Amino acid sequence: MLEFLFWISAKKNVVALALLGAALVTIAPQVSKWVERKQNPESDHKQKLLAQALEKFLIRVGYAFVGLSITLFIIAGFIVDLK
Repeated sequence: MLEFLFWISAKKNVVALALLGAALVTIAPQVSKWVERKQNPESDHKQKLLAQALEKFLIRVGYAFVGLSITLFIIAGFIVDLK
């Protein structure tokens, strides 16, 4: 169990999760605009709701990755003395 914590809270993993989360949060509005541009005139409202839901999902997943990165950073700070 301790080896797993050392591995998962390694610097490269923490930084990778933070960058992935930041990238998802950053590109979410652009993906939403792209989905809205691909709309048909008759399904305008449905497509807009889909774009908003997709943007909200990407932002939540992005912030979840950032939160996980912060949590692993804190864990790394506690277990550094156990090596």
